[in-house]
Amino acid sequence: MGFLWRARGTSGWGSSWGLLNVGFIFTLFLNFAVKKNKYISLPLISVMALSFMLTTPAWGTFLNQITGYLAINADGAEIVYRDINPVSGILIMIFLGFGLASVYGVLLGRGFGNKEWKFKDYAVLLVVFIAVNLIAKATVSHLIFKIIAPQAVEAFNDSLVSSGITDGAYKAYMQHFSSVAWAKHIDAGRNYFTSISTISFAVAAVAVLLTTRFFVKDKYAAKTGALVCSAFAFSITVSDLFFFFSYGGYKMAQGFSLPASFAAWSLWEFFTGFIAGGIITAYLIKTAPAEDAPETLLNIIPKKPRSVFTFVLCIVAGIGINIVRPLITRISNVPAMIASSAVAVIAILAVSFIYYRKKGVSLENAPIKKLSPVLCLIFTVYVLVNYMFIGIPEIVTMAQLHSILFTVSAFAVIIYCIFEIKRVYGEKNI
Repeated sequence: MGFLWRARGTSGWGSSWGLLNVGFIFTLFLNFAVKKNKYISLPLISVMALSFMLTTPAWGTFLNQITGYLAINADGAEIVYRDINPVSGILIMIFLGFGLASVYGVLLGRGFGNKEWKFKDYAVLLVVFIAVNLIAKATVSHLIFKIIAPQAVEAFNDSLVSSGITDGAYKAYMQHFSSVAWAKHIDAGRNYFTSISTISFAVAAVAVLLTTRFFVKDKYAAKTGALVCSAFAFSITVSDLFFFFSYGGYKMAQGFSLPASFAAWSLWEFFTGFIAGGIITAYLIKTAPAEDAPETLLNIIPKKPRSVFTFVLCIVAGIGINIVRPLITRISNVPAMIASSAVAVIAILAVSFIYYRKKGVSLENAPIKKLSPVLCLIFTVYVLVNYMFIGIPEIVTMAQLHSILFTVSAFAVIIYCIFEIKRVYGEKNI
């Protein structure tokens, strides 16, 4: 997770698409790291990865609030620092982490749990998440933000007045509902709008957990979701200490600094993933029940359409986008981007056709025990090579601590995948 989170976050694949990449590959890893009698199917892994995209936050204005300063500026203007309680910086990071992966965390519990879900369970969970998120943006999140960061609200109100807008922060937000594109042109506007979104994701996370526990009645999925939310809340907040020291400590006046080989942003990204991923993996290894629940949700679709649907879901959402998207983000030359994307798509289609000729079109019952370590190995190597050598080669930062950790993590997983492949393919009757 540290490897994947760093590749996603530092000159990487982007926020939502990056989370799709993280969710898909990390779940493949968990599928063989957590020893069970049954494995999560490839269609469900793809759905879980897509669910990670639902909770994509933004955090660019939060990172130095832990020092007791809020950096405010309109888009392109000079940064002005304003006093803020550093506790508010800690609290907003906790909210950020807690709302970061709520739906993914619950579905992780579904995948490794022993309760069968019906279509209505997934549908209600999605509706609750969307509805509560929107309602929170219009109501309670503004009150929460005013309580934990009154100085930030005051800064936005002052900037609105300076811009000739006298309606106040709440009314301005409702008139431009969740539009950071509008807010970023006003000092402290981006921070206010982003904070409301962040708090709303956390409120929606609580609703998702309660829905899973009391409507779906899946205790293990609810506990796993709570664990995932808490793991990210802890990891993203603790890792923010890199910015505290990088900016000189409290009020940026204590003379703290990081060694030359320590890049605060990249280390924050890596350790956010590393700590959260370690907690999640350890929890699942220890608690995942031995018995399994069958995945029967897709049985409501007739056989032939179901086969086509699962094939498209896995090949496009799971595998295809996670090959093409990282590639095109690394290449700025448009003709080269088009050519490389075309080659990638052709390769995906060719491999898919070969698989179809051998196994048929349905991936619903694909041999996931064999596929998980193989796909995890392929994607880990692909991410490593793509990130280090293609377009914007990060290999030039190899002397930096974050790149050393990134590379060591990649090779550790590669070696683990190879041993797992040898073990699985060496077993009989698979």
